[in-house]
Amino acid sequence: MKRLTINEVARANIRVNRKTYTSLFIGVLTAVFLATATSLCAWGTFRGHEEQMAQRVGWMDMFTLGDDGITDEQIRESGFFRETGHVTVNATVEGKPVCTGYYDKTAEKLMNRTLKEGRMPEKAGEIAAEQSALIRLNLGGAKAGDTLTLSLCPIGGESEEKTFVLTGILNEQTKYLETYGDEEGMRFPALLVSPEETFGTGGTETHRVLTYAPLITLNQVQRNCPLRFSRAYGVSRETGEVIYYDSGWDRAANALNRILIWAVLGAALMLSACVGITFAMESLLTRKTEDVGMLRAIGATRRQIRRIFGAEAWLMTVTALPAGLLLGILAAWLISRIIPDYMVFSVNPWLLVPILGLSALCVFIASRTPLFHASRQMPMGVLRDADMLKKAGRIRSRRSFRPDRLIAGRRTRFHPLRQTGAAGMIALTLLSALMLGELAMGMRTADREDSAAFRLEGPVVETRMDPFSQTIQDTDLSREELSLLSSIEGVSRVRTAASLSANLLMDRVPEYFRTYTETVEGEDGTVGISSYGVLESAFGPDGNSWLFWDEKERAEARAQGNRDWVAQINAEYADQEDAIRAALGITERVIPVEVYVMDLDEAELRDSVEEGSVDTDRLDSGEQVLVYAPSLCVSNDDGIRYSEVFSLSGEIREEDWDLVIRNDTFTAGMTLDLLELAGSGLYPEWRDGQYDWKGYFREMETVRARTAVGAVLARPVRIGQTYLYNFAVITTPKGAEALGLKVPGPDTADIWLSGSPAPEKEAGIEEQIGRITMRGWMNVNNLLKQTREYKAKKLRQILLFAALILLFFAVSVFMQVSGAARQIRSETRTIGTLRAVGADLETLVGCYRLPVWVSTAAGLVPCLLFYAVTEIPGLQLFTENHPAVMIPILAAMAGCVALACMAGIRRRLAVVTRQTIVDNIREL
Repeated sequence: MKRLTINEVARANIRVNRKTYTSLFIGVLTAVFLATATSLCAWGTFRGHEEQMAQRVGWMDMFTLGDDGITDEQIRESGFFRETGHVTVNATVEGKPVCTGYYDKTAEKLMNRTLKEGRMPEKAGEIAAEQSALIRLNLGGAKAGDTLTLSLCPIGGESEEKTFVLTGILNEQTKYLETYGDEEGMRFPALLVSPEETFGTGGTETHRVLTYAPLITLNQVQRNCPLRFSRAYGVSRETGEVIYYDSGWDRAANALNRILIWAVLGAALMLSACVGITFAMESLLTRKTEDVGMLRAIGATRRQIRRIFGAEAWLMTVTALPAGLLLGILAAWLISRIIPDYMVFSVNPWLLVPILGLSALCVFIASRTPLFHASRQMPMGVLRDADMLKKAGRIRSRRSFRPDRLIAGRRTRFHPLRQTGAAGMIALTLLSALMLGELAMGMRTADREDSAAFRLEGPVVETRMDPFSQTIQDTDLSREELSLLSSIEGVSRVRTAASLSANLLMDRVPEYFRTYTETVEGEDGTVGISSYGVLESAFGPDGNSWLFWDEKERAEARAQGNRDWVAQINAEYADQEDAIRAALGITERVIPVEVYVMDLDEAELRDSVEEGSVDTDRLDSGEQVLVYAPSLCVSNDDGIRYSEVFSLSGEIREEDWDLVIRNDTFTAGMTLDLLELAGSGLYPEWRDGQYDWKGYFREMETVRARTAVGAVLARPVRIGQTYLYNFAVITTPKGAEALGLKVPGPDTADIWLSGSPAPEKEAGIEEQIGRITMRGWMNVNNLLKQTREYKAKKLRQILLFAALILLFFAVSVFMQVSGAARQIRSETRTIGTLRAVGADLETLVGCYRLPVWVSTAAGLVPCLLFYAVTEIPGLQLFTENHPAVMIPILAAMAGCVALACMAGIRRRLAVVTRQTIVDNIREL
């Protein structure tokens, strides 16, 4: 006789119970399919974002500018970097911050430069350029094939005029890698030439582009790398811009954020598939209880029981695995075709291995629990249902006899954990509803308060060594160029905001400007300085104490030298003020302040006016300016020192604060003397071992203006997108012109459109704005596009959680209805007996009602507790404020789950009751 193996027993069981095993096969196929599809989609989303960033800034992780004395060999030996490429800058365009250069092979790969048209230069006399560079050189109309004549200054050499053939228009890249340094050659080339291009004089600057070794970040390079780069910058793989801080946690969080939708959806669907497998196995083993008992009676061990019935699941897994894998790959490919900009399809063999492992793990966990429970049964306990008999012995007689309630209560007490899975699914349903409410309320904020269509942001300007003067650059946008924005067809309004450094000339320094400091010791023992003052932001920690020094205090600060850096900074500022007074021959004190030049809206300022009135006509004529003079309050709360710019002074109670700094100087109608010093250089000359500040300020353009205070503003002010917190003088562009102030290019500009343009027209307007503002190195942010993307993202998330609600809802109902259906099939004789003594359909439904409501309550209660915790002040986990109506909504949803379950159970019982009572009792 042929020996019977476990696999043959498993195959025989599959043939005999085809319908039952079909359900199990579908569960396994679904688990493999979902694991494959979601993993490939998550990987494709990550790849899609990487491709987008590569189009913008290439594949580099970090770059260094100039020769810092570090060799390539040292870089390789450090172990922090994988690849190193070299970008050579050989010249700059005369009078323009635009460089020419070329790449080596590695840099060419890492920079990933692509062309909008034409080709790369291949020999001397050829050049490829970014469109923005051509516009800054007043050659915006040039096309591939045109001849360009440029005046170039080799690095450290003399100017030469060269003629090139424009071979191609490059994609924009250098604007994303701009560090805004003014040193010669310290930029990436926006004009690419051939390495064969030579100059008669001068040399070159070489920059490096690098990729990190595995698990390395910019922070680790800065803290642990044995090499000390003088000019090193990171490149964010998230935003495609220059960064100065980059941690592994941030990278992981950003990557997780991109794949979060797929991860949540995949986890939810995998959970549902595992529940399906578990219930299919449990249903299968419930029908084979007597088979298990017989096998145990003839000597089968627990391990053999698990192998016999587990082999059935694994045989189907082997069949379902390739089918699910192929279906998952096909689904990921189809999704990538639908959203090509968001996801890149690729099948990585190394990714499929963990997918298969994850699928097998899901099948193992889902099938292991019912198998383990079945194998624990003792032989006679299974045959006699000893566990049921033991629990039945605790039943006591009752005075009132309600069979439906008693049966339902007995079922709940006998199997208290049977409803755990359903309760968990109900809780997930309600939590998904809570998240949907969060997203729906967030959708209301998709329409931004500011209805501007585009926002222009100016470049970061290198900080000057003194707070008294203002930089005026040739690249700043002029008023004429800004007026061109208003002339673009479809533009209805342009609102600009600029800031400049100016000075108040006063006979004495107001006490209101004093900064109060205190020494703070950190947990690690380091000592720092906390300072509070209305001019704090302009000077840093204790940066304006020099305003109140006498000659003795100034001498003491100079004597401290490098021992006290705060005192050293203040001493330098004091020397600079003395140099200004000597250079200009003035006796007044020179107090640096910030002057904001922006288009004003009286309605925005109405609630912040403490004294006087806002008269735009007088502001435009230069007769008046506005002064923002807030009250600053400081308090110690639970040992933590904090400050707050408070509302109108009359609303402040002195007893509530440890320190109150009030405006006691500036009033409506008072006269202000303004002094502006404007220059192009950042540093004075070094003579005789010190800076020549007097000569530095004497050579600057000087503007003196006298005006009056039209209104004093007190509470925190928002003008357009600019928030004011420290003391400032405010005027309009026309007012600044009337006062003679030299205003730099705008920091920001908001552009409104008339109506809602079509996408083609919107793109055309954006291109025109970009061409006008490229010379001023301003970034164009399309707020319309950002709002659309924000709404689309919210909509995708809403659809995701709506799908999760339906999924969890269906699974929770299926779990309870299928569980009740199995009980109904096994209790057909009991149902027939109840019908024989007069029980109607409603009574029979009552026998199965209590477990449903128990599982519903078990799912609802933890969700309500979680919701209550999120609403505790200081512990809010949601960004939106959920109204109290969410509680009845969650309760109503839980009730819907229970009602759907009861409807399913009623339908199953109706099928049984359509049979005759005799058929029920005989279980025909």
